[in-house]
Amino acid sequence: MSSSDDLKSRFLEFRKRKYAPLVGLALALVVGSVLTYFLGAVCFGALLIALVGYYVPYYFGFKDKKKLAVWGLAFILVLSIPFTLGSAVGNVNAFEDFPLESANGVLVGGHVDPFRGEAGTAHTFNVTLTTEATGAEVRVIVFDQANFEELGNLSMAEAGPAVGGTNYSLTTDIAGGSLYSYRFVTNATGSWISTMEGYGPVHWTDTQIFTYFLPFMALALMLQAGLLFYLLLLFSWFTDRSKARMAEAMKQREQAQKPAAPVEGKEEKFVCSECGADVPANAGRCPQCGESFDEEGATKTEKAQFECSECGANVDAGAKRCWNCGKEFEN
Repeated sequence: MSSSDDLKSRFLEFRKRKYAPLVGLALALVVGSVLTYFLGAVCFGALLIALVGYYVPYYFGFKDKKKLAVWGLAFILVLSIPFTLGSAVGNVNAFEDFPLESANGVLVGGHVDPFRGEAGTAHTFNVTLTTEATGAEVRVIVFDQANFEELGNLSMAEAGPAVGGTNYSLTTDIAGGSLYSYRFVTNATGSWISTMEGYGPVHWTDTQIFTYFLPFMALALMLQAGLLFYLLLLFSWFTDRSKARMAEAMKQREQAQKPAAPVEGKEEKFVCSECGADVPANAGRCPQCGESFDEEGATKTEKAQFECSECGANVDAGAKRCWNCGKEFEN
């Protein structure tokens, strides 16, 4: 036996144990959490999460479709925790050292200092304008993420030369304690252009950020990986149902092809060699033509007969009554 066959045999033996499905569920959670944290739940990542969540428990013996449906919901809810940590909390903190720039390179090096603070903290916004333009205006737009409102559209002052252009700066205190985002805009090219938007300043702790984003991330995970999971479940249910119907149809076909078993208590018969009528097995004479038979159903030819004067039927010699019309005879 090869090593792969031996491993397969060991796995099949292990899968028979009562705790094997629990091992499959735990393994699915571990692998799914790692995938969710590092890959997120979009495109290829969502497909991998759904495949792990469904097939790992399935191959460990967890095959009941109703239980799998409940498990899918629990699986997504648990995975929303690492998903929020990686895609929400981690994403917010990643902007601390990430400079904001416009697509055409007119605005570069945009950042806020300090990145974290609290209500009343003075924050300084800085960005470099790489194009010389008379009367150019540079502004910073601050947005309150928690309350979904623009906190300010503030004009920045020229702060002196910088590498590659001119530095613009603005120092302001933000009264509320929330999670904010910001971006820089300028009209230096004749029309307003903007940098990408980034988180900051941040007045929330990581725990507050996690609590705020958890419901949104759970919903996003359900709409992406969860939907794929239940599509796999539906496909598996449909396949199993089709196989069951095919097996039932084959069973019925085989039963139809088998010879019918004799019905208990039903009288056996044979065919009269004279007229072709059905004759009971224990009959000594054909009820249709009156032909006489021996014990094995063969026609009797040696016994004397006479003709009934009433109906003309052949009657055995010594018979007291005609088998056909019932006429009684004298000895």
